[in-house]
Formats: sequence, structure tokens, C-alpha cells
Amino acid sequence: MQKTITPLNKTDLQQTSQQLKDCSNNMQPSDSTIQKILQFAANYRVQKISENQYIEMNLS
Repeated sequence: MQKTITPLNKTDLQQTSQQLKDCSNNMQPSDSTIQKILQFAANYRVQKISENQYIEMNLS
């Protein structure tokens, strides 16, 4: 499987620092959501194989 991504600095997304602060104040995930994210992160790996190619692995 090969994914194509666009670097963030090449997109037209523009946010002010105030918008980012407002957004972070609203984001308060539950403990169970945080646990699920940590479980996924513990099983997920990416390995670079060449300049523009990566291998994604889910270890579970």
C-alpha cells in the first residue's frame, strides 16, 4: 500500500494563534478515548524505505 500526502506547508490552511487556542480549549477527550489512542500508538509503526516511500505496520 502506498499513500500520497501533501505537506502541511503546501496547503491553503491558515489559522490564527487565537483560533488555535480556542480549539485547544474545546478539545477535552475522555479517559477511554485517550486509552484507545495510546493503544493504537503502541501498535503502529512507520519505517522509511526511500526518499518518498514509507512502510506502515500495525503490530497487533
